[in-house]
Amino acid sequence: MNAITAITPAWFNASDVQIYDNALAEALQGDVVAHLNEPGWAFGAYSDASPNASRYWYKHFAGYVRDGKEARTAQGVEDELETASSVISAVWRQLKSGPLAGHSLTRCYANGYPAGSEGGLHLDSNVPDHFTAIYYPHTSWHPNFAGETVFFAGDGSDIVLSVYPKPNRLVVFPGVIPHVARGVSRMCPQLRVTLMFKTAKSSFPTAR
Repeated sequence: MNAITAITPAWFNASDVQIYDNALAEALQGDVVAHLNEPGWAFGAYSDASPNASRYWYKHFAGYVRDGKEARTAQGVEDELETASSVISAVWRQLKSGPLAGHSLTRCYANGYPAGSEGGLHLDSNVPDHFTAIYYPHTSWHPNFAGETVFFAGDGSDIVLSVYPKPNRLVVFPGVIPHVARGVSRMCPQLRVTLMFKTAKSSFPTAR
């Protein structure tokens, strides 16, 4: 991720963030939830690179893990995802034939925020044709649990959109939009889980 200080434009608005409700069929949503509830989580992910930033749980499925410095191909990332998880691979196949048509997958992972963990305002990329898709897999979520994804103007001066983690919702946005996952309330008895797909729209990035 990139620091907020790297942002220069301030043209972002709510229309730059696309929201798709009922994104997956109920059966596939259930498979995703069951799969993400399985063992295999690791602890230590962060969205703010400062030394005292909150850490949270994550599962890496496929793609880049070191800021795009590994050699990867579009087909190689898809093959890696299929090997890691046929369930998550099925989600990707559906997305690339729908809202992410024309996109190449560069990374796929899941995040799990427990109460007390906080996100940090950040960019996912500094390249305009890099996108992020966030899928909220929960079968239920209460407004008092909090955990919204909040999008900011390019200079960080104001909120342009706050997205509720509604079950079975998909959110797609350019990675250059600053955003943050707000922490969940102490009332929340579960992890705030998101399934993340990072993509490149016009061309697949090469190792730098």
